[in-house]
Amino acid sequence: MAGFAGIVAAIRHRDISTWAHDERIMLRMLLVASGMAVSFALLPAVLTEARLPEPVIWRSGSISFIAWQIGIAVHRARQFRAAGTPSPIPRALWAWISLIIALQALNVVLAASWPYLLGVFGLLVNAFSFFWVLLLGSAGRQDAQA
Repeated sequence: MAGFAGIVAAIRHRDISTWAHDERIMLRMLLVASGMAVSFALLPAVLTEARLPEPVIWRSGSISFIAWQIGIAVHRARQFRAAGTPSPIPRALWAWISLIIALQALNVVLAASWPYLLGVFGLLVNAFSFFWVLLLGSAGRQDAQA
């Protein structure tokens, strides 16, 4: 998390208060996706230590994952709409998020580790894509100013 934020801040060479509103939202999205990837990666270990049966661990994790993923997607869409800012999230990323949700829904039935772990990997892909949007956005603005 700190690595992504540090790189973005170093690339910008300017105070975050001078960033555009959508850039600040993207930075928050990067940090939240990274933090939730860590949280969801640790959740099975906590549930294992609680001595829950393995199928319950994976089902509970997937249900939590679905609830969070839908909630954060709705929140971010409303946030961009309220700000009057077009979403910088490409449609391919929305498709990726939908695929992760569908995979977790399947795992409520399967109760296996692999779909859940792919979901955690998907969150890391999300965080990395937010990083690239910020990075490429910065490069584009610097080129336009030159």
